[in-house]
Amino acid sequence: MGKQMLKGTVAAAAFAFLCIMALPVRAQTRPTESGPVQGLTVINVAQFRGIPYAAPPVGTLRWQPPHAPLAHAGTLDATKFGPACEQGLTAYPVSEDCLTLNIYAPASATAAAKLPVMVWIHGGGFISGAGRDFGGSALVERGNIVVVTINYRLGYLGFLAHPSLSRHDPHHVSGNYGILDQQAALAWVRRNIAGFGGNPAKVTIFGESAGGQSVILQLVSPTAGRLSAAIAQSGSYMTTLPTLADAEKSGQATAKSLGCPSQTWACLLALPASKIAAALNPLSSLGAVSAVVDGRTIPLQPATAFAQGKFQKIPVINGSNHDEYRLFTGLQRGLLNAPALTKKQYYADLKSLFGPIAGKVAYAYPLKDFATPDYDYDAILTDVAFACNTHLLNAQMARHTSIWEYELNDPNAPVASGPAVAGFSYGSPHSADLSYLFPSYNVKGFHPDGPPPLSADQKVLRATIQDYWINMAKTGNPVGPQSPAWPAFTAKAPAILSLVPPKPTATGSFFLTDHRCGLWKAILLAKAGLPSNSPY
Repeated sequence: MGKQMLKGTVAAAAFAFLCIMALPVRAQTRPTESGPVQGLTVINVAQFRGIPYAAPPVGTLRWQPPHAPLAHAGTLDATKFGPACEQGLTAYPVSEDCLTLNIYAPASATAAAKLPVMVWIHGGGFISGAGRDFGGSALVERGNIVVVTINYRLGYLGFLAHPSLSRHDPHHVSGNYGILDQQAALAWVRRNIAGFGGNPAKVTIFGESAGGQSVILQLVSPTAGRLSAAIAQSGSYMTTLPTLADAEKSGQATAKSLGCPSQTWACLLALPASKIAAALNPLSSLGAVSAVVDGRTIPLQPATAFAQGKFQKIPVINGSNHDEYRLFTGLQRGLLNAPALTKKQYYADLKSLFGPIAGKVAYAYPLKDFATPDYDYDAILTDVAFACNTHLLNAQMARHTSIWEYELNDPNAPVASGPAVAGFSYGSPHSADLSYLFPSYNVKGFHPDGPPPLSADQKVLRATIQDYWINMAKTGNPVGPQSPAWPAFTAKAPAILSLVPPKPTATGSFFLTDHRCGLWKAILLAKAGLPSNSPY
């Protein structure tokens, strides 16, 4: 055999071996309270998919707090993801029976390992998304931890408040079913995760967008159960939630629109789940549903709870991205063919949004400072909804616990969840942080060939961000032996870490100036119901 042929044969054999090694194989069986489950192993990570953490919320259990999971006969096949919760415009199978979670753990981990656990809460405006979108293997391999991703009820099925639903609730409240689902998943993790190598006493929650908002809400909820740490990504956009009374009034209008003018419990239960989900379009219904201050699951407005110290005082990372709102402009331009904003429309939109202070806002954000009116408008909504709100909440929490604030500020961040738009730059938009934590995250409709590639510097930043998050889960401090310095946020020294590739840099007052937070201070404090002299 010639040398070239021999080399080719060896290379082919090696490639075939690697391919075989990469193929999923069935993992060992693990115990749960409902019976054993069998997953699969990919390289060195054991994956257990589609494990029910609560009873199916169907029939008379629709719009009820989650019930205990049912026992299953024999060994549950946990090699396939469960359906996503009912929603519109998704490529996945959906079902009302969707309360499942997925576990990623080192294949060799046993109950004696007691590894830190990170529970991911997905975003999607509380109307879309699924745990299956976020593969936890990269974090598991890098940090020797356990990662759990979850589904929770969405849209009106997860957040409808209505008088008839409150009357049939054991606590006479309604509207926070998705939040209660998250709590049921956390309780399941505490009861069962030891069998997968996790430590039930060391559970960190993290999430982005509505998932980040969920992290904040779990911090203020007395029914969340004990947590070790929390990481909220782009989740501070709502410091004020509707009250139960207001949400019930809105729910009556929703019931009528869904086909229940009688406003009865029986009529609502008879509605097809698909019809309820179809009433909310993910592209046009953002903000249509939210959690509710019901006096029980969420007893106080988040900002009020933080200001009064009435929250779970654990270490918290809470941050945002430099160009959050550009994602939504990109989606409108790329999917809905919305035209670029003109100067005339820019001023009209400001007047519509801000009324008597529109001129003041326009003066603070002169068009000459931005390449296009779109970028100017996006900067305004980024600052008032995300950046300065994040800063406000951190200033309240920092009086009671350890806080670290960050801003992703990569001018060419990977954008897995937005379409390419000619002549439009996303910067560091909403959801860009997902590609740094979950390398496999991708919306195939926008990127059919796989996730957006990262530069060498961005790969360095990815490793750094992953290490910060893993360190937080392990020690309650994002800084580890190999991590760049990240000073904690305090009222006297409100440090912020700018996540720029390849190495983050600490900043402080520049953030407040860059995002015009001085302009928004009085407005945001008033909106949050806080005194004008509150920390900010």
